[in-house]
Amino acid sequence: MRSFSYIYLAFRSVRVHILRSILAVTGIVIGIAAVLIVVAVAEGARAEVSRQITSLGSNLLLVQPGAQVAQGVRQQAGTILSLTTGDAIAVAREVPDVVIAAPFVGEQKTTISGDLNWSTLVAGVTPFFFEARGWRLAEGQLFNDDQVASAAKIAVIGRTVARELFRDSDPLGRFVRIERSSYLVIGTLAEKGQDFTGRDQDDVMFIPLSSARIFAIGRSQANPDAVHSILVKTESAQSMPAAEIAIARVLRQRHKIVGRKADDFRIQNLIQVAQMRDRAYRQFTLLVSTLAGISLLVGGIGVMNIMLVSVTERINEIGIRLAFGARPQDIRRQFLFEAVLLCTIGGLLGLAVGYACARVVPAALGWPTEFNERMALIAIACSSLIGIIFGLLPAQRAARLDPAALLRSV
Repeated sequence: MRSFSYIYLAFRSVRVHILRSILAVTGIVIGIAAVLIVVAVAEGARAEVSRQITSLGSNLLLVQPGAQVAQGVRQQAGTILSLTTGDAIAVAREVPDVVIAAPFVGEQKTTISGDLNWSTLVAGVTPFFFEARGWRLAEGQLFNDDQVASAAKIAVIGRTVARELFRDSDPLGRFVRIERSSYLVIGTLAEKGQDFTGRDQDDVMFIPLSSARIFAIGRSQANPDAVHSILVKTESAQSMPAAEIAIARVLRQRHKIVGRKADDFRIQNLIQVAQMRDRAYRQFTLLVSTLAGISLLVGGIGVMNIMLVSVTERINEIGIRLAFGARPQDIRRQFLFEAVLLCTIGGLLGLAVGYACARVVPAALGWPTEFNERMALIAIACSSLIGIIFGLLPAQRAARLDPAALLRSV
């Protein structure tokens, strides 16, 4: 018997016992579909995290003021104004691995243009901030050091602010009012999307740092030079740990922190924060994939049970084939081909069901998904492998039947 004969016999058996075949592959369909959905959602989430990491900028450290302790309870970071513009200058000057140290002040403000208003983050920065974050211009221009020094009332806005305040019109050359001050829009930024915390990075209005302190946000009377954070860009990812230690040393010296006294600042590696979320996605994916793999195992056991029943029902057929010269290995291959065919059909159906569900359900819930050809090939390969593993026992049992006993039962 040739291989195509085995395939023909397998197809015929599946067609003759169509209801039994459908019941046999149900577990395989559910298992493959579940694995595909989980992997597609996980790959989409990881791709989204990767995109968010890229949008943050490369090699970034965020230095934030420390937390105030009130009645023995530690408050959130930034509740004390311990960082200054001078700290940013000192970090850029004294730490060799630091390329940029950009001070930042920001506050949620209501912005107004004509009869439209929008609450957004108004951020006072220097031109170095755009370079550190990798912001690209869509139209217009960025402000420069001279405009920062003169506290110019100019602004560069994100795509969300442009859409909400100006709808479909061109925002360049238009004015945006913040309380009593009006700012001329000189540029719009290219879209960045959400960051890893879920915040819309395009919902922002950048103005010169000095202008923010004087007109829009104000300054602290206790510390007029205070900033809300300092964004630090290092030369490379490898130099970030050393830069973090050096920055802490410089700030402790400037803030006169000695001995074991706690720091009045906090340094965060933004890439590590995003990567921690990526690792959490990986662990979740592994857990759910394990559960989906169990459903595949159950499906394989179902196929094996159906095949064992099939062997019992077809004892007469097996005896006649052996009487006409079929060898035990021919019988073994016939039933093994049938098991593989059943599982492969189940894998194809599971692939179709999983693809459809992973497109419809996550899209309705707003989850990102990502498919590739490798996932489809792995799904088919897994289903065929299950057919080989769980079809081996029924095939071996059929091949070991005694021809003489079978013919006596005919």
